[in-house]
Amino acid sequence: MDDTSFDLLCKGLPPDEARLFRKILKEWCNGDEDSFPVQLALLTRAQWRAAALLPNAIQDSGKLIEKHLAECRQHTAGIVTNLSTVAKDSAAKLKSIVEIHTDTVNKASVSIRNQLWETEEVAKRIRTTLESNFSEWRKARDDFAMERLKLEKERKDLAVRVQFRDNVYAGIILFGAIALGILLEYYWKH
Repeated sequence: MDDTSFDLLCKGLPPDEARLFRKILKEWCNGDEDSFPVQLALLTRAQWRAAALLPNAIQDSGKLIEKHLAECRQHTAGIVTNLSTVAKDSAAKLKSIVEIHTDTVNKASVSIRNQLWETEEVAKRIRTTLESNFSEWRKARDDFAMERLKLEKERKDLAVRVQFRDNVYAGIILFGAIALGILLEYYWKH
């Protein structure tokens, strides 16, 4: 016996599920007017009626599309005309703006070149002045270092002299105190 379409549909299913599908198919085939086969027939008939209306709907939509396309062409032509007019006006304005900008840039570049030249000259003078002042500063620094060394030497010499003087004074005071002590002792004894 050849396999039916239903057998192919049930191929690979477990035996319980295949038995359930056979039972459902049998019920559908023996059902009332609200059963699946009746509903399927009604749905199929509605689909065929809708399919019969499609050619007329397609023709009507084609005419409607043609009408809208003609209107769009007219609007597009008007827009293109306006756009070309605006583009010409804008191009003329843009050209004048570019010319004014070019003049301004040229004048500014000349002015900037002159200022750069003047700045370069001032920078050269500043550099020359700084170099000469740096050498003077270096000489002044060296002179200051030498004077500081001389002053340090003089301070040390002065400190030695003050120390010597203080030692001499201390010696004189000590000698005077000893002499005074001897005189006082001599005076008390005599």
